[in-house]
Amino acid sequence: MLRKYQLNFKLNLQDYSSVQLFSEFITSFRPELERCPSCNAVGRCRRYGHYGRSLTDYDHGKVIDLRIKVPRVMCSCGHTHGAIPDHIVPYRWYSLPFILHILDLYFSGAMTIEAMFEEFGFSHSTLYRWISVYAEHKIWWLGAVKSDRTTAIAFLTILFGYPVFSDLTRRFFLKTLRSFLQSHANPANCDHLPPGWLPVQGAPT
Repeated sequence: MLRKYQLNFKLNLQDYSSVQLFSEFITSFRPELERCPSCNAVGRCRRYGHYGRSLTDYDHGKVIDLRIKVPRVMCSCGHTHGAIPDHIVPYRWYSLPFILHILDLYFSGAMTIEAMFEEFGFSHSTLYRWISVYAEHKIWWLGAVKSDRTTAIAFLTILFGYPVFSDLTRRFFLKTLRSFLQSHANPANCDHLPPGWLPVQGAPT
């Protein structure tokens, strides 16, 4: 899997458009310039079709359901990889900004749980998985001591305060080899370990 960092702005969910972002990503994606996550070579990838996946997002104040085509590349080493921008969480139907929006509503108390279920259409189990992964990733990012001193809503304030949100998503991946709010681990051939890489304390190895 190739992770592409596209959230190069302060995340404002009122102005956010996943449709526009994904269109820009597809237009600008250059597989011949990519580094293969399996063999670490640069310039040996070529387009290798695509695969379809569903994406539920929060776009200009509205919930939208999309069907997108994720580009695939093949390296001369024989491995293939999907290319995914960082507003899409691997192995999840819901986008990263959508999940953060729901967590903000939950932790701020701006909406009741039942009102969120009715408005956005997700299940109890989905919400509680998001809350669990969010709490775990808060510890990975802040460290156990600082995380204990930082409330869930305060951490969201920190996240939404990043002038360039991709600084967080990029650095989180380099620390943990997992995308922010991603629950399932990546297959072994998806990740290239940067030189000198060490996982954060408590993160998966």
